[in-house]
Amino acid sequence: MLAGQGAVTIQGADAEVVDLTCDSREVQPGWVFVALKGEKSHGADFIPAVIAKGAAAVILDDPARPLPGGVAAALMPGARAGMGLLAKRLHGAPDERLTLIGVTGTNGKTTTTTLIRQLLRASGIGCGLVGTVVNAAGDREEEAVRTTPESPSFYRWLHRSLEAGDPASAVEVSSIGLELGRVAGARFKVGVFTNLTQDHLDFHGDMETYFQAKLRLIDRCDRFLVNADDPYGQRLLAEGRHRSYGLEHSADYRITDLEESATGTRFTLVTPGSSHAVASPLLGRFNVYNLLAALAAVAEAGFDLAELLPGVPKLTGAPGRLERVDCGQAFGVMVDYAHTPDALQKLLAAGKALLPAGGRLHVLFGCGGERDRTKRPLMAAAVAAGADVIWHSTDNPRNEAIEQILDDAMPGIPEPIRTDPARYHRIADRAVAVREALADCRPGDLLLLAGKGHEPYQEIAGVKHPYSDRGAVEAALGSAR
Repeated sequence: MLAGQGAVTIQGADAEVVDLTCDSREVQPGWVFVALKGEKSHGADFIPAVIAKGAAAVILDDPARPLPGGVAAALMPGARAGMGLLAKRLHGAPDERLTLIGVTGTNGKTTTTTLIRQLLRASGIGCGLVGTVVNAAGDREEEAVRTTPESPSFYRWLHRSLEAGDPASAVEVSSIGLELGRVAGARFKVGVFTNLTQDHLDFHGDMETYFQAKLRLIDRCDRFLVNADDPYGQRLLAEGRHRSYGLEHSADYRITDLEESATGTRFTLVTPGSSHAVASPLLGRFNVYNLLAALAAVAEAGFDLAELLPGVPKLTGAPGRLERVDCGQAFGVMVDYAHTPDALQKLLAAGKALLPAGGRLHVLFGCGGERDRTKRPLMAAAVAAGADVIWHSTDNPRNEAIEQILDDAMPGIPEPIRTDPARYHRIADRAVAVREALADCRPGDLLLLAGKGHEPYQEIAGVKHPYSDRGAVEAALGSAR
């Protein structure tokens, strides 16, 4: 099993392997455990526990740690990348038998991959999904743990798609996932670059390093699609070897005659060989980009747009992305996952377009703990630039002090707004902030709850407490009846 993977030391006889993982909690009898260095501990610390659970073999990446006795074991420098190649082989190279579409970028990955799956399935073409909200194969869906799972889980889901008869799978490919080899060895039919705005600088350090991490996807793709309206996309297109999509710049796939309304969008899709009238129920210009990216991607992957477009009116998008919450109230409430300055700016622009005359735009937002601190005032500034009423609260503070996170964002809000009690509200408890925001809304107003989206928890002091924005709204409006 380890031949060709660079193992420098092998101990014990070859083992019959059922599956592999780097998560000790997943280990079952017959599995291989890959002990990797984590943020807070090393996987080697859990070797006794996985052996007790029946692990067939253990792979280590640290030559300073001894190989365990009583089980087949190997030392493999570069074990993280090697784990991906092993997972690919173990699951029969499913990426080579699927039409694999990978989507990377700061914003839009979840919705674009979800739309790809919905478009294909609406036409009777099976499509798996590996993403932030759910992982799916055939009709099977499970809640996802992270945007791009570790390589064993990634290949496991691709294999499940093959077993379910899916000819295709759509994958969110994060910059961190690319850096950590989570799609090591995978070959994509089509790759998509949506955009690049500030995020994850706590991991990458600066924007250029972040950008270069995204570019790791290109060499894994037969074809690569780029958003022509994004500045970083323009840098890629200057190379002259990629396909493009866009609304504002010349592109291979473009939109003309765009009409936006409170009930959806209409436009003409112009492709390299045809044009099509499209009516979509999705709201907001950013969703126009997401749908355009999805349509361009499936076309580049070889699917017939004429067969897929009749399914567009049935699209619902991804959970927690500009999702309405209707409890019979006389004002609008929408939940969205926006948690970067650019995503907030686009969300507020969409909110303004939906706002009736005389209505106020309320925005509730927070900044995540233990994440890029430099984007906090930028997020606040994006909200302050477009909101009539700001509700400043928490969003997964994790192990950081809540008040410090709030303080970090404050410089982005101009003092005249911060000191106006009718326009600015600082409430650390998110559920309380939701209740008070709802109580302040008048007929015709619109409340945008930003940051949590689909998430069913608030992570505070290392504990995930059950919570959702939708649930908080339904509880507040239900109790008010």
